Order: sequence, then structure tokens, then C-alpha cells
Amino acid sequence: MTVLTRLSDTRTRAILLSAAIIAGLVFTAVSGGFLRPHLTADWILSTPYMRSALISLVDAGVLFALVWLAAWTHPGRIAAITGLGASPIRPLMWAGAVFLPALIICVALVSLSDASGPADYGWLVIGGPVIEEIVYRGLAVGVLVRLAGWHWLPAVILPGIVFGLVHAGAGTDPMEIAGIVAITGLGGLLFGWLFVRWGFNLWPAILLHVGLNGLWTAFALGENAIGDLFANGVRVGTVILAIGLTFVLAPKPRRED
Repeated sequence: MTVLTRLSDTRTRAILLSAAIIAGLVFTAVSGGFLRPHLTADWILSTPYMRSALISLVDAGVLFALVWLAAWTHPGRIAAITGLGASPIRPLMWAGAVFLPALIICVALVSLSDASGPADYGWLVIGGPVIEEIVYRGLAVGVLVRLAGWHWLPAVILPGIVFGLVHAGAGTDPMEIAGIVAITGLGGLLFGWLFVRWGFNLWPAILLHVGLNGLWTAFALGENAIGDLFANGVRVGTVILAIGLTFVLAPKPRRED
């Protein structure tokens, strides 16, 4: 009876955690439309990207709270699952090797962006990507695999789809929206795979996300995620290099306890 009780408790906990993550992801998909009309204070509207930052922080807080209520464990354990506390040293070496060729090409062949300022770098390059990786990879993928017992592939696909849909607002027509959702969704799958393949170390996903956004912000590679043929060539080459060097530099996969 004790063994059966433990099995039942484990399954119940897995169901609750899965439901918490799904509910949290659904919230991130609708939170912008719900919260944005209420964030109209002068200090919010006068500060670039402040409304987006507040919405993203609410997304992270809601998802964390839902997981905590479902798992009923120490918040520090949930924070540890995100992989943000893992060592960034080897991922930094990896990121340097990944982005050096793209940076050389862009410096030699692409003009600098005219529209970039400190706020763009602060949010588009650093703040936004870091929070998104914590939410969609660290919390969502980390909890689904490490606490709820999901196989890594569906655990990566589900947040990746939502991640793509959340960026639909960056498009202005159906074709552009479809392209942005597809590209960001595939990016979400890649970031999720990196998180798992690096032994649940979140830094490779963060660094790749930051680096790609940094290139698009610093250089005239396109106004959104779609880009032109040259921009997509830079992106594809960087992604291929990131995947290849992951197999070389990432720790060997091990079975999660």
C-alpha cells in the first residue's frame, strides 16, 4: 500500500505541475492584451519598453507562483531548476566561438542600425531575452522534465509553440505574422534543446538569444525576426555553428535522476 500511495502521489504531483505550467503558458499568451490597457501611468508610458518589461515580469511571477503552489516545495528548489545558477564559464566560451564569425561578417559587410539606443540594448538585447529564457525554458521546460517527468521533446515543443505565438504582435500582415511566429517558434525549440542538451544549464540558451538579438539590434539586418536573404544566411550559419559546437563543448548527456 505504501508503494501504491507513493506512486499515486507522484502521479498527482506530475499532473498538478503539468497543469500549472500549461496554465502559466496560456497566461503569457494573453497577458499582454489584458495588462497593457491598464499600464497607462505617465512614468510607464514615458519609459521605453517599461510596459513590456512589467508584463514579462508578471508572466514570470505568475508562472513561478503556479509551480510553487503545485509543487509545494521550497522556492529555492524551483529557482535552481531553472538552470540560471549553473556555471556560465563553458557556455561563454561556446558563445564566443559561435558569434565571432557572424560578428566579423556583419562588421565587414553590414551597416550599423540607425534606430538603436541604450533602451533597445537594455531591453531587446538583454532584459527581454533573459526573462523569456527563464519563463519558457528554465521554468517551463525545467519543471516539465525535472519535476513532472515529461520526455524532453514534448516539454520543449509546448513552450516553443507558445513562445512563437506570443511574438505574433510583431507582424503587420498575415504573411509576416506567420513568418515571425514560425521563426520565433523554431528559435524556441532550439533554445529548449540547448537547455536540455547542456544539462539544464540555462546560459547557452540565454547567450544565443542575447547574441542573435544583439546582432539584429546593432546591425541593419531587418526590422523584425524575418529579415532578408543575407540576414537569414547569418542566422542559419550561426545556428548551425551553435548546434555543432554544442556537441563538442557541452557535457555528455546523462539520465536525469
